[in-house]
Amino acid sequence: MTDTGEIERFARDPRILVQVCRGVIERLDTSSDSAAIAEQEAQLRAIARAVEQLEKSRVAVPDPLRAEKTRLAVSLAVQADAKQALTQLADDFQDILNDLRDRLGFRATVPEPKQSKPAGKRARTPKATRLPKTPHIILREHILLALKKLGGKARMSDVMDEMSKQLEGKLLPGDLALRQDGKSIAWKNNAQWERLRMRQDGILRDDSPSGIWELIKERK
Repeated sequence: MTDTGEIERFARDPRILVQVCRGVIERLDTSSDSAAIAEQEAQLRAIARAVEQLEKSRVAVPDPLRAEKTRLAVSLAVQADAKQALTQLADDFQDILNDLRDRLGFRATVPEPKQSKPAGKRARTPKATRLPKTPHIILREHILLALKKLGGKARMSDVMDEMSKQLEGKLLPGDLALRQDGKSIAWKNNAQWERLRMRQDGILRDDSPSGIWELIKERK
């Protein structure tokens, strides 16, 4: 969390905050093109098949082959996480921008272009960033509970489904607001951010395949 001193420093000179945000974006942007990623994915599939065939034949898998499989899996997972983080940043920054427009009264003079609303979708809650939301520490607790119930490792969709059951009737108004993309719900977006923090804190593995959430061995 940002402490009071940092907030005061950013408030005195918001340009510092902009520079920090740009630095974070540069750090996340791996600049990997889709062709390079596709090539890595193809290599990983080929190596995985080779490892599987050797194991079925009860032939020892060469250490360099296992090492290359792990390297490719980690590289692809890092790139996937970076893309997800950038997407979430874009969504959150749009929320902040909308909030600033409201505070400055720009919405009345500069209306945003109307967009067609997908059938069956709820209208976006006005000023959703100001609505109360479940604290990140509570989301962390439910991520832990969900993963432990699921055996310590599960797909993101399964973790979200389990968390939905745990949080039924407990979510706050801001948790249920739609994000800027009109598809994702706020609490699920925040849970994904918390998952990144849990990886940084050493609670979740940082070398799991893309889309898989996994507790470190000591937490299972």
